Amino acid sequence: MCRIAGIISPSHYSDSIKKHISSMTEIQKHGGPDGEGVYFDAEAGLAFGHRRLSLLDLSDLGRQPMSTADENYTIVFNGEIYNFIEIRNELKAHGFSFISQSDTEVVLKAYIAWGTRSFSKLRGMFAFAIYDKANNEVILVRDSQGVKPLYYYLQNDQLIFASEVKAFKDLPIKLTDNPDWPVYFLSFGHLPEPVTTYSEVNMLPKGHYLRYHTLTHKTIPYSSYIQEESFGDLSSISITEAQQLVDELLDKAIRQQLVADAPIGVFLSGGIDSSLLALQASKYQRENLITVSLHFPEAQFSEKSFQQLISDKLPGQHISQEITHKDFETYFDEIVENMDQPGVDGINSWFVSKAASNTGLKAVLSGVGADELFGGYPSFQRISKIPIMRMAAPLAQLIAKLTGKDALQRVTYLQNRSHSAYEYLFLRGFFTPIQLQQYFGMSNKSIQNSIAHLAEPHSPAIPAYNGKRASWYELNYFMQNQLLKDADTMSMQHGLEIRVPFLDESLVTLVKNLPADILYKKGLPAKHLLIGAFQGILPREIWDRPKMGFTFPFQQWIKRHPRYLELKEKYRSTPKFSFFEAYDRDQIHWSKIMSLMVLEKFHA
Repeated sequence: MCRIAGIISPSHYSDSIKKHISSMTEIQKHGGPDGEGVYFDAEAGLAFGHRRLSLLDLSDLGRQPMSTADENYTIVFNGEIYNFIEIRNELKAHGFSFISQSDTEVVLKAYIAWGTRSFSKLRGMFAFAIYDKANNEVILVRDSQGVKPLYYYLQNDQLIFASEVKAFKDLPIKLTDNPDWPVYFLSFGHLPEPVTTYSEVNMLPKGHYLRYHTLTHKTIPYSSYIQEESFGDLSSISITEAQQLVDELLDKAIRQQLVADAPIGVFLSGGIDSSLLALQASKYQRENLITVSLHFPEAQFSEKSFQQLISDKLPGQHISQEITHKDFETYFDEIVENMDQPGVDGINSWFVSKAASNTGLKAVLSGVGADELFGGYPSFQRISKIPIMRMAAPLAQLIAKLTGKDALQRVTYLQNRSHSAYEYLFLRGFFTPIQLQQYFGMSNKSIQNSIAHLAEPHSPAIPAYNGKRASWYELNYFMQNQLLKDADTMSMQHGLEIRVPFLDESLVTLVKNLPADILYKKGLPAKHLLIGAFQGILPREIWDRPKMGFTFPFQQWIKRHPRYLELKEKYRSTPKFSFFEAYDRDQIHWSKIMSLMVLEKFHA
């Protein structure tokens, strides 16, 4: 895991490009505390920068940017390739030799051997750029699940890229605030890809690559490189057979993702997903296993007893850290400052990453992806109601105005069918259109126009209103834009890599192709397929209880925070004040207040 940056600007002076690439890497140094490097080609007006977090091949042979001996090919790489040994062996059979043990060298030589077709061979999480000097091309590539970020600026014959939006802010380029980003943030609770706070900076789509010609400055439009694995006809597969496949593929993913030349552990929240990862990882890590948990003094939010239930079954070391209201107050400003883009879900990731980093860990396994694939959210029950609720939307809108109930107000989104985001906002919407109009003075037309102009996710939505469609929304909106983005940003603030075995390409492809009635069978517990696949090791107490989710006691903590009190006072004479009063009466969820506190920071 690292941080990367690049500038291709033939019209700028060499000294200027060198200075600015150094600035971009310096801004991102928290994500690569183990070293830095720069590659420069004066003739092409090109510079690549890299900050290193050493996990594989800790020697200088793994340093980046990495070039071939003839300097015809250069790469800056962020991420991990879990099947790099198999690809390296294949390349050796084709006559290639290697000077390092790093996956970066494998990616570079795979490109030399197979060109852009090589990208479909890669299994892992990654974002990288290759300078193909022989063909005067720069190619940007992002992993198939969108785990690693890659932002780019393409204006005035320049291509600039980085792992974080912050890296663009001090460059001599025109950056204008995206006028729609507050609408998106308040509507979704995050910024949906490819949107950023700047109109000129976008996120490269997952599973795609972009080609830029360094002489003509022309860009070839996004191309998908994904070639999904085939599991044959699964239409008549039994639950038992499906469970066996899930067991095998998840176990393989965990085994591959435990490979590192530096300490690696597991986040243990006490829920199904993290418990499974820890129990499976213990088979390979044994006494070297390190699990990390957070708990709270407030008993109703603490999962300490469930964490202890699992940790007692594990070898190795368990790190359990208590987080208090005082910790929240002490670190809040620093955490919000650490955000690369506005979000409401990153504080928990910041604290658990800090705890892991303090133990000396460089990487951890996380359970992100399991709820989205196997049906762990309420949206999997709500999805079937969309056709009926759409018919009732006009009446619901009238009642919503009278009662002010969020659930009814979200139904109004269903009146618009022009974009998939409207159904997502019915399932998981943040501030509703009525609230945006009442509290922020936004017109309904401007809200609708902003949403309608969003880019659709590149994979097509599932037609039927079943669990498959809910999973598509969770994967392409909530997980993609909130969980993965916040996890990456906050973990890298502590020089920590988060790996996500549930998003292994083979496992994701399998689940996407399993029948809906196998995955989300009525009458069975949520995530029953996952539970059944590991029923031999997963204690009943872990899965046979209400879902809590990994959250802090924010509903109480925020009310006492100075930033909240300042914000409340600021809006005392405005329509927003009634919103704060409702929160004080626990009629408003803390996440909406958090969004206003974050909004205040990004608007400052």
